[in-house]
Amino acid sequence: MLKKIKDIHYKDLFLYGFYGTYITLTSLATVIDFFIGSYFDALVDLLSVLIAMGAFWYYLTTKDREIASILLFWIASIVIFIFVINNRFSISIIFTLLIPMVAFILLSTKKMIIHVGAYFIMLGLIFTYGYSIYETHTLLYSAANMSAYIIALLFLLAFGTFYHIAIERSYVELENANKQKTFLLKEIHHRVKNNLNLVASILGLQKLESDSKEVHELIDQNKLRLESIAMAHEMLYVQDDLANIDFKAYVYKLTEHILKINDATDNIKVNIEMITLKLPIENMIQFGIMINELMVNSIKYAFNGDGGSITLKLEKINDRCIFTYMDDGKGFDIPNTNKGFGTNLVEMTVSQLEADMIISNHTGIKYRIDLGRRKYENTDS
Repeated sequence: MLKKIKDIHYKDLFLYGFYGTYITLTSLATVIDFFIGSYFDALVDLLSVLIAMGAFWYYLTTKDREIASILLFWIASIVIFIFVINNRFSISIIFTLLIPMVAFILLSTKKMIIHVGAYFIMLGLIFTYGYSIYETHTLLYSAANMSAYIIALLFLLAFGTFYHIAIERSYVELENANKQKTFLLKEIHHRVKNNLNLVASILGLQKLESDSKEVHELIDQNKLRLESIAMAHEMLYVQDDLANIDFKAYVYKLTEHILKINDATDNIKVNIEMITLKLPIENMIQFGIMINELMVNSIKYAFNGDGGSITLKLEKINDRCIFTYMDDGKGFDIPNTNKGFGTNLVEMTVSQLEADMIISNHTGIKYRIDLGRRKYENTDS
């Protein structure tokens, strides 16, 4: 939840807050005005709430922040102007000092100057109207009261202008820095991916120097390991979130690649049943290595060339993250099987993930890897 809030633009957060506050407080004012007999004020409040709700709905559907900000600014301004005139420049005049802050916070510099300028022109006309109809007034003709109002107004303009310039400039600089950082990180992942693929290609060329089947198998296995790592970096390069990769999408791509490299796309079916998690690059690489080793072993030893199916499952059971790999091959004698390099690599990867692994024969072989109560982000709806 906090991560989602952090991803929202700061002006959108302010806009949510301003609309929510305005609609809530003005709705409350509608009720109060009605009960104290200020029916005209209650009607104005009610109409402004309905218009504000319509403007907020427009914003939610179009995501047009600027138009929504301008609408809110003028809805609140017109209501305050009506109250100032209707209530004969009473306490309502105080609220004229608050409205420009909406523009200072939400609008761009150019739009802010235009709309705040228009606001103060209208405010000046309203004061002119007040002087034209009232010969005496506790605010309009009081030097002390008008001085306090003007000083407060000047303070508001100075503070609002400084706030706008400081925030806008800082945010633009920060946004540009983040874009540059993102670009550089993407470029790094792209180059790492290219370098890993280059090493994999060099390994492929090394096959030409030997006629040994065992050497060819070793080279192919290591080449595939490098490609599984390169694939994780490639996925980071093409997506916006550099901290996490969509694990489900990665598994689909990786398993398809492994089947293709091993010429097993026609006779081996892969079933993938997974919740959608976002994983950091380190964990993604660890899973990629593990899945690569398990699938290659299944393809080479489990089916005797007859074909079969492999299932990869990721689920949450009682808040625990469980990864399961299984095939419907012939299985093997677990206690009496010598551990090869691939098996040791899987065990090392499980250890790095700080997980627990249980191996069993289950109409084939089954690996159940308990990741514990890991706080991976689940993006399933």
